[in-house]
Amino acid sequence: MANNHEHKVDHLDQPFYGPPVLPPVEPPSAAAARRRCVADPHALCCRAIHVLTIVVIAVGVVALVLWLVSLPNALKAYVDSAELTRFELGGSDGAKRGQLLRYNLTVAVSIRNPNRDQAVLYRRLEAVVLYGGERFGYVDFPRTRQGRKSTMVIRPSFVGQGVLAGAAAFGREKEEGFFNINVKLHMRVRLKVMVFVDSVEYRPDVDCYIRVPDPSNATAVAMGFTATRCRVDDFM
Repeated sequence: MANNHEHKVDHLDQPFYGPPVLPPVEPPSAAAARRRCVADPHALCCRAIHVLTIVVIAVGVVALVLWLVSLPNALKAYVDSAELTRFELGGSDGAKRGQLLRYNLTVAVSIRNPNRDQAVLYRRLEAVVLYGGERFGYVDFPRTRQGRKSTMVIRPSFVGQGVLAGAAAFGREKEEGFFNINVKLHMRVRLKVMVFVDSVEYRPDVDCYIRVPDPSNATAVAMGFTATRCRVDDFM
C-alpha cells in the first residue's frame, strides 16, 4: 500500500510540458502544383492564354517602338523635263461631246526614296495626264523595286487624241505660249522593312503641275521648261 502511494506521489512530482506539439505542415511543392495544373485543363488553358497575351503585348510594343524610331519619310518627286511636240485642239467627235485634243507629250519624272532603312516595292505605278481638270492620257508601268536612298526616273509618253469638253483656257494659254498641264502618279507601294518583312500597303499620290512651252511658239520654246517639284502624300 505504501509503495502505491509513493508511486503516485512520484508521478505528480514530474514536470508537465503541455500537450505535444505537432510538426508544421509543409506547403505543397512546386512539382505538386504543376501536377495539379496539368490535371486541371481549365487552369492550364487560362495559364496558356495569360502567357500568350503577355507575349503578344510585348511584341506589339517592341514593333511600335521600332516603327516610330524608323518612321519612313515621304517620297520626293520632280518633273525634270517635259517635251510637247503636239498639242492641238480642233474638230469634234461624232457624238458632239466636245472638241478633239491631239497630243504628244513626254515627261521625265524623278522619284527619290530618302529612307536609308526601307526599300520601296511598287505594286502599282500609273501616270495620268490632265488638262483643264480632264484626263486625256495614261501610262501603266510594271512592278518594280526601288532601293534605299536612291532615285528612280520614269519617262511616260502620252500620245493620241481625246475629247476635251471644256476648252475655255486653251486659246488664252496658246497665246501666252505655255500650257498648264497636270501630271499625276497613282501608286500602291509597300516598304521593305526587313528581309522577310514588308509594311502595310500605302497609296501615296503624286501631283505635278507643270507649264509646258507650246511647240508652235518659238519664243516659248526658247525660254524652255522649268523643272518642277511635285506634291507627294505622306506614308499614312
